[in-house]
Amino acid sequence: MSNKKSSKGGMFVALVPWVVFTVLANHANLKLASIVSLALAALIALPGLRAGKPKMLDLGGVVTFVGFLVVALTADATVAHDVTRYARGIAAAALSLLAFASLLFVPFTEQYARESVPQEAWGSARFKAINRKLTVMWALIFAGMVPFHIVAGAVNTQRANIILNFVVPCLMVLWGAKHSTGEVDGSSATVTQRAGA
Repeated sequence: MSNKKSSKGGMFVALVPWVVFTVLANHANLKLASIVSLALAALIALPGLRAGKPKMLDLGGVVTFVGFLVVALTADATVAHDVTRYARGIAAAALSLLAFASLLFVPFTEQYARESVPQEAWGSARFKAINRKLTVMWALIFAGMVPFHIVAGAVNTQRANIILNFVVPCLMVLWGAKHSTGEVDGSSATVTQRAGA
């Protein structure tokens, strides 16, 4: 069990392209943000694909950034400008939809939790319940970012951008990370003990 990877880092690594997209869409342009984020998302998704265990968040990132790139390459300047202005809200909405959609199959947090929990525990009711709860929490966090990003795009000032596009979402992610870590730390021992019993 000691050689198992931590699931805590995996999910946050999967969010890196989304953060990069947010920064580049604000400071560069939609095309550059899409290309760089797509490349990062593909690199992150590749190991899972090679292992035959693709993760929904990784693949969803690839699809989302392909969509943004298509818009950046084909839309007229006015549409591209509007999409860029609200890109962070669109991306957060996409993340939320991906998280909620994963509840129909395997909650996306479960895919990362499996990396640090023995396989015999994966089918336990507690393991499943914890991951459904965490996935709903993250889906709501991502959904909660959307109105802040939309208001920032509408107001379109530097102050609104800093507060609503960066400070508030960062605080929401930190809150989610703290609650995820507490939930996982408090329950992984229980799940592991029950699996070993």
